[in-house]
Amino acid sequence: MCSLKNVNRFIILSLVLVFVWAGVASAGVPAPPPGSAGPHPSHQIANLGDFKFENGEVVKDFKVSYVTHGKLSPQKDNVILVLPHFTSDHRAQDFRIGPGEALDTEKYYIVAVDMLGCPFARQHLTTGPTNSGLKMNFPRYTVRDAVNVEYKLLREYLGIDRLLAAIGASYGGERAFQLAVSYPTFVRGIILINAAPWTHPQISVANKNMMEIIALDSGWHGGMYETNPTAGVTTALAVGSTRWYTAGWYATNLKSPEQRRGFEERVRYYFTVLIPHDARDLYYQLQAVADFNVGDTPGFKGDAKAALQSIKAQVLFITAKEDLMFHGAGIPLAKEAIHNLTHVEVDSAHGHATCCNREDPEAAKIMDEEIVKFLAKLR
Repeated sequence: MCSLKNVNRFIILSLVLVFVWAGVASAGVPAPPPGSAGPHPSHQIANLGDFKFENGEVVKDFKVSYVTHGKLSPQKDNVILVLPHFTSDHRAQDFRIGPGEALDTEKYYIVAVDMLGCPFARQHLTTGPTNSGLKMNFPRYTVRDAVNVEYKLLREYLGIDRLLAAIGASYGGERAFQLAVSYPTFVRGIILINAAPWTHPQISVANKNMMEIIALDSGWHGGMYETNPTAGVTTALAVGSTRWYTAGWYATNLKSPEQRRGFEERVRYYFTVLIPHDARDLYYQLQAVADFNVGDTPGFKGDAKAALQSIKAQVLFITAKEDLMFHGAGIPLAKEAIHNLTHVEVDSAHGHATCCNREDPEAAKIMDEEIVKFLAKLR
């Protein structure tokens, strides 16, 4: 359970917003903020050459950044891909990475990517609408485009023939679903944390509303701005803050007007001052997530069940009992359709936020133990 004094820490530790979005909303702030002091693997920049999007458009000299942890085995059979969640970067699962941790760097070679359109792309040199210089002329991309970027990085640039596992929370979990469908023989196992195989219609509408809020900022200028407009960004992202935890958490911790105002101020401080998020990149990501359905993968004609049934990887599916970002048929359908799936449910007042922090130590312990067991089974 989280006490009120933890409200300050949660902004730093759990940008739970990954997904307001996909019935897949968001969570967990990346470990230290970009540019902060302390040891951390150096950024690597991969030039993937000319990258073709699903809509046929091409971006030349497409670059993506990433970091690695641990040592690659001679057989290249110990690689784990970390897929960050919405509003995060390669640090999304840092609290699980290290010697003796769930993602044990003494056993595994961890590749943590900065996703297509990383919302702080200016710092991470990831190609997206803003960092590319194309602004609103950047191709409108899909979740499958994002996965294709990550596959190309691993398979073609790094020369990894097969992943031991991919792990993703919320939006990262959404991409893990897609990776296992798009490239069924490329990954032996996927770990999904508080995710879903499609965006629930309610969340899709919420995403589109958030896009409209961003566009209402007087500094938006049709997305062709030179100075990042922050008012629309922070207001839009604050909308998602109402789904980070469970209803009980909010009722317990935000009883008074003063407590609610403090919560709102800390949310806005995070997105405005601590780690400013780029309006264009957020706008593009919100659209990609709003339109996501794993059933739209070519060959499945919108049939999500058929797409899930095609998954060959072993699957660990971790969900939160009261996740305000995820509801509807996505979770039970995944459990029904995926052949080799282990489902674990955690019960925590932190709800969706359990995906990306250790604010609830008991929930985090359960998750880490299940991840360790699952990875051992794959080797």
